[in-house]
Amino acid sequence: MMVYFLPVISAAIGWFTNYVAIKMLFHPRKEMDLIIFKLQGIFPKRKPTLAKRLGKIVAKDLFTPDMISTKLQSNDSHDQIKSAVMEKLDEYLEEKLKGAEAMLSLFGGDQVVVQIRGKVEGMVDDMVPQMTLKISEKIENVDIEQMVTDKVMAFSDEKFEDLLMSVIKKELTFIEVMGAILGFLIGLLQVGLVLMS
Repeated sequence: MMVYFLPVISAAIGWFTNYVAIKMLFHPRKEMDLIIFKLQGIFPKRKPTLAKRLGKIVAKDLFTPDMISTKLQSNDSHDQIKSAVMEKLDEYLEEKLKGAEAMLSLFGGDQVVVQIRGKVEGMVDDMVPQMTLKISEKIENVDIEQMVTDKVMAFSDEKFEDLLMSVIKKELTFIEVMGAILGFLIGLLQVGLVLMS
């Protein structure tokens, strides 16, 4: 009769071993000396290597200085920058010219403001491409790989675990469940073998 419990026991063992294996990816966070061997979670132990690799991946494939420069040099970015500058200028003029309507009327009133704004807008049109070009040149000197590596290394082990878990939690849960399913199937196979003998 006990033989029929084998699938359930095997499923529990399959789930538990995978659960422990997944936990050992992150724990223990600090190295433990167990006399015959030292024990530490894989991710905390390999954090420097992972940080460096992540830095390389980001700097080479995800966020290169060339990508930033290309984005900055695009007409869309130029338009957005110009729009932001002109918006700030309009706010500035509105604030500074409050209560000066009488004085403005001596010099042509709103027409003068429109002319000033038009001149400034022309200057901004010329300045934005030059500005983004200079920024792009400076970006070439930014070491994105080192910045990412330093940022990851600065994470606490808890934060590092949270970061990784936010990316791979579903996959790790799937591995746990698959451990239980495979264990259950192996248990069924054992029951079949016992009953056939």
